[in-house]
Amino acid sequence: MFMKNFFIYPNMRKDGARAVLPDVCARLHRQGVRLMLPVQMRNVPLDLSGVDYMEPDAAIRLADLAVVLGGDGTMLRLARVAALHEVPMLGINVGHVGFMTELEPSELGEMEKLFTDEYSIDSRMMLQVSVIRDRRVVYENDALNDVVVAKGTAFRVVSVSILADDKEVTRFNGDGVIVATPTGSTAYGLSAGGPVIEPSAENTAVIPICAHALTAKSFVFAPERRITLAAACEGGSEVFISTDGGQSFAVRPDDRVVITRSPLRTRLVRLKGLSFYQILQQKL
Repeated sequence: MFMKNFFIYPNMRKDGARAVLPDVCARLHRQGVRLMLPVQMRNVPLDLSGVDYMEPDAAIRLADLAVVLGGDGTMLRLARVAALHEVPMLGINVGHVGFMTELEPSELGEMEKLFTDEYSIDSRMMLQVSVIRDRRVVYENDALNDVVVAKGTAFRVVSVSILADDKEVTRFNGDGVIVATPTGSTAYGLSAGGPVIEPSAENTAVIPICAHALTAKSFVFAPERRITLAAACEGGSEVFISTDGGQSFAVRPDDRVVITRSPLRTRLVRLKGLSFYQILQQKL
């Protein structure tokens, strides 16, 4: 596929993104492609020539590829809108682990493979989540990494009920629960003791957070399962839902959190030909 429109999405809160941005733009500009940057960067004092400044939503609709300068959090912030428009993302890691990113700043020369068809597209499953209240959808989102339902008060306990296709799986008390994709299984889910799932498996992991029961274990479900969660905090304290670490939404005791496989998919550009297991060994 010939790529001619590139949206560059830098996390300018990171010094590494500011440092590498001119080099990224210069390398791509030499290939004759159109470069688009977020309009908020128009007044950033960097020597960037031959770029168009646009609102991110408009730029992503025109883009053949999004080049993300940041870490996994920056990738996640762009993932949903990129998936909506079927735009693949190439991540350049200026964060910490950068599990979803493909290149380090020292590897920018690898970008030439974009113009010689020496790349592959890694298609990742996403989750769709809805909060049902009085038979109405009051919250809806899509997640590449995970959906987290957790307490908002440090010294309270959340009672969690989990169903699969309307059949009860388990109940437990604890700090909350993580529902993770294979991509998210190496993030918060891994820290909470959940399993690592290779992306091609496309299973969904449900992982208790600090459960107050020895019998509370993680479950791995087939992708077609509909997962339903109910959660309530003792003493009437609030429980919150968050997708991919984004803004939280308060969940009431009678709400039902319904999670299914999303019709959207995140597309990650791979240039180095590393397997999932090689990336796992390098990053972890």
